[in-house]
Amino acid sequence: MAYLEFEIPTRSWSSDEKEILLAKMSQIGFEGFAEGDNIIQAYIEEKEHSTHAMNRMIDELSELGIKVQYRFHRREDQNWNEEWEKQFEPVLIGDKVLIRAPFHNSSSDLPVTIVIEPKMSFGTGHHVTTRLMILEMMKHPMKGMRVLDMGCGTGILGIYACIMGAKRVLGIDVDQWAFKNALENAERNCTSSMEVRLGDVGVLGEELFDIVVANITRNILVRDMPHYADHLETKGILLMSGILAEDVQYVLNAAYDCNLIHLYTMEESNWISLRFVKK
Repeated sequence: MAYLEFEIPTRSWSSDEKEILLAKMSQIGFEGFAEGDNIIQAYIEEKEHSTHAMNRMIDELSELGIKVQYRFHRREDQNWNEEWEKQFEPVLIGDKVLIRAPFHNSSSDLPVTIVIEPKMSFGTGHHVTTRLMILEMMKHPMKGMRVLDMGCGTGILGIYACIMGAKRVLGIDVDQWAFKNALENAERNCTSSMEVRLGDVGVLGEELFDIVVANITRNILVRDMPHYADHLETKGILLMSGILAEDVQYVLNAAYDCNLIHLYTMEESNWISLRFVKK
């Protein structure tokens, strides 16, 4: 399987600008990233690459004041785990939750430690949106709750809910890599109360949840908002992120249309998390 490796110089870029670039590239099909000194390497399967999508993304970033230049070349299948291990450092969230990989030393583990083998799935704790979601989840008792994690990626949010005492957790992701990775990580963290399904909102069935978490992208959040609301118990909580500050009104409008009440907004580095309750 052939991949295209893109090299993007980032010498004068801020960390916020890099975060926005990675999010935008993920939305158009890039599967892996490695950040070096003043450069980001991004990988996409050759058959998935679209010049039109790439040019559109560059125009969108230009409107945000982020100027992108790149060069790329073709290479054979990438050793993704090796690339991840080069850059994956443990993450501490709110001084209470430690996220690390299996290859890290366990001597500094906290009572709430999540062990994540990231592979090619989203959700290592490094991205602002994952941290925002866990910080939000810390504010809500998970014990005895039924939790739905849409777009679960590595399974990190669902695993956190299990560790904190949720009686039922369902993680759903449309990506085959993420599905397998979430299953492995759930087993690794001994979270027997977590189920993982491959698919989208169509695999939900009739089940209701006390808490729904969704850290995806703006377009999917807006499109699937009615399904989140339908599967949320009355007075249930919906937590969402994956939203850039300039896109927040689109998501708010979709939530209002579904009779969801906006309770709280948190922002970090131009990324937003939103909390709603169902009437």
